[in-house]
Amino acid sequence: MADDRLQSPGPVHSLGGFAGRAPGDHARRPPARPAPPPGAVDRVTIHGAGAVAGRLLRERVLACTRQQLELGDTGALPEFAEVLEGEPIAAFLGRLLSAQNLLAARRAGEWPEARVRGCLDAALQAGADEALDVLAATGADPAGLMVVTEVLAEYGRRLAALAGETQGPA
Repeated sequence: MADDRLQSPGPVHSLGGFAGRAPGDHARRPPARPAPPPGAVDRVTIHGAGAVAGRLLRERVLACTRQQLELGDTGALPEFAEVLEGEPIAAFLGRLLSAQNLLAARRAGEWPEARVRGCLDAALQAGADEALDVLAATGADPAGLMVVTEVLAEYGRRLAALAGETQGPA
């Protein structure tokens, strides 16, 4: 019986619709760039007065929150992607309050709820005062000071709305 297997097939140029390409005619690619070392990241950061004030306010409020809740410097919060430039004040405040609540969760069950809420309120006020002091002392752009005062005003509106809900209809 004859052996029907192919022993050494030659190139088939028209198989699969790629006729006309000769063997060894491979597209030339540029050499691959080496991967950047771990941790090396290209960053471009543009800080407007509002973004700087927002970051400062967040840092000071959360530092005061840790102090008020007697947490020390342990348990840093995860970094979230934030776009502070041109962001609505309500959105910024919402994220700031959420970060405070993440810290406050560590006191859940240990402290009465009223004590925890009082600490969060005091921390937000103290952190805002510290941020205003730093911005004023460094001669910051008035737009940065305005961001902090707008955050405080929005916080006041939220507290007033919450107080109205808890009192019920008149």
